[in-house]
Amino acid sequence: MEDRIVAINLVIDGVSYPMNVPQSQENLYRQAARLINEKLIKYKQHFEGEEETRLITMAAINIAYNLMTKAESISSSNVMNKVTELTRIVDDALSIE
Repeated sequence: MEDRIVAINLVIDGVSYPMNVPQSQENLYRQAARLINEKLIKYKQHFEGEEETRLITMAAINIAYNLMTKAESISSSNVMNKVTELTRIVDDALSIE
């Protein structure tokens, strides 16, 4: 079944961004926009008077860093699961007499 494309409008820091996205991913795009706005609010409060571009960049770095650490964690977890599974298979094979 083909995923229908829908037109959405994301507002980030007061600026409207019209986008066409797969309907199944609409919620993820909206959550991403919400996350960006939340980070920007925090940075604006903490770094009053800082340029908007710098605040957006700091928020982007923070979000990207969090994404990278999560991806690394997931990757490490997958590797450990595979090692555990392979160890079990080898142990089972060696115990057969």
